[in-house]
Amino acid sequence: MRPTFLGFETQKRTLQVAQKSLDITGNNVSNLNTVGYTRQRVDLYSMYVSGNQSLRWCSKTNGLSLTGQGVNSNGVSQIRDQFIDKRYRENVATEAETENTVNILSDIEDVLDDFESDGLQYYTQQFFNALQDYSVEKPDSAEVATLSRNAATNLCRLLNDYSNKLCEIEDTYVNELEDTLSYVNELTENINKLNDRIARELLNYSEGYGPNELYDQLNLYVDELATYGNVDVVENSNGAFSITMGGVKIVDGENFKTNRLFMKDYEVYGQAIVSFESGDDLNLESGMLKSYHDMINGNGVYATGHQNSAYGIAYFKSAVDEFARTLANTFNSANGADEDPSRAMFTAKNDGALVTAGNIRVADSWLTDATMIGQVRRFNEETGLYEYGYDQIKDEVTGELTLQNTNVLYLVKQLSNSSIKFGNAHDFQGSFYEYISFVSNRLGQTIQYENSRYDSAVTTVDTLLDARDDVSGVQLDEEGINMLNYQKWYSASSRIVTALDDLLDKLINSTGRVGL
Repeated sequence: MRPTFLGFETQKRTLQVAQKSLDITGNNVSNLNTVGYTRQRVDLYSMYVSGNQSLRWCSKTNGLSLTGQGVNSNGVSQIRDQFIDKRYRENVATEAETENTVNILSDIEDVLDDFESDGLQYYTQQFFNALQDYSVEKPDSAEVATLSRNAATNLCRLLNDYSNKLCEIEDTYVNELEDTLSYVNELTENINKLNDRIARELLNYSEGYGPNELYDQLNLYVDELATYGNVDVVENSNGAFSITMGGVKIVDGENFKTNRLFMKDYEVYGQAIVSFESGDDLNLESGMLKSYHDMINGNGVYATGHQNSAYGIAYFKSAVDEFARTLANTFNSANGADEDPSRAMFTAKNDGALVTAGNIRVADSWLTDATMIGQVRRFNEETGLYEYGYDQIKDEVTGELTLQNTNVLYLVKQLSNSSIKFGNAHDFQGSFYEYISFVSNRLGQTIQYENSRYDSAVTTVDTLLDARDDVSGVQLDEEGINMLNYQKWYSASSRIVTALDDLLDKLINSTGRVGL
């Protein structure tokens, strides 16, 4: 005869496991709208008893072991798919990167939006028209010459305005990058603290199980961290997560340490130089930090030092600077400034400085005399000195001298010259008008490309979120079915206990009583 209360022990465990399954189902339903909650389940296994002879009942020749011990549970686990988590974090980094990049490029577009209409193209055309009007007048026509100088002044002011606004955008996003780095450091510190808590809590759990609610919070932190850079996650033997960002360990789950991010003083270096506390440079494949880094340091063919070849704020600042510098160099040279600096039409606000969009202005000599560009430099053989005056042509019939505006005509041709090279690496060759269209088109194409990447990333992320929700999310229909099944299971086990009680009552109160 088997042990009397063996059946009761079996059903007691069954009732306990059924009750726990109902509890976990109720917990799932209760957390239907809890952000980051992962559906849980009770992991069941059939009880196993060794076939050792000492555990057999009746006789040594009986082959029956103590089978039929019922069910038991290892613990309560989360239902997650690590592959989906990994893919989601990879793609959400791309989504965050492209969204931030589009926002920054859109701010640049707001500044340069009228580049080809009412902006640079228009004021360049006004300068061209003013020079052309002057070229058909006598070179000593001060009123018309003044109009040309005023058009040049307006063009310089527009370039100054472009530079100032681009610098404001640059300052804004440099500050945002600094704030973002501080937040990422705070986020990794929160992960580190949670790692430590999980490792201590895990001592109270059986192998393979842990504090599920703490893991939910940890995964929320990791998901958020993934938006800032491409991360890889490894679960250590102590239950804590070790995380690498861009190939550099940023959270050490074994030793409970973080690797903080820092940026060097932007005003000193003029570039966003970001590195880890360990000394490793930040080198990301995707994420919001990569977007900030590329958009602040992206300088195209003008890239130096820690800058890169992306078309970011630095590039469009350089492009506008290059227009201003080329404008100054071309017209200064055409007006004879290479031989005589006093012939410069454009210069920097600080004498001797490199001309940029931020500092270009009309030169003092032109401000003093608007007709300066109508004069030419000639060598006086009698005095042996160079003198400035107006070109004259002698009428062969009357012998009268007529002033000619040959120098201004030559200056007009410079605006339509299609062989001008822009950029230290010859970013473009063409006329001033063509260069304006080139820069505008490059900005538009870059925005279009990043928008395309963003739309693709959003679609992928939404698909992965749906897939993850199918696996880890609480489904009311499914939980309702589980609840009914567990209730029936509990009721059936209770009925077996009642039957065993009847059997035990028969055994105790009726055995040996003949005739009863």
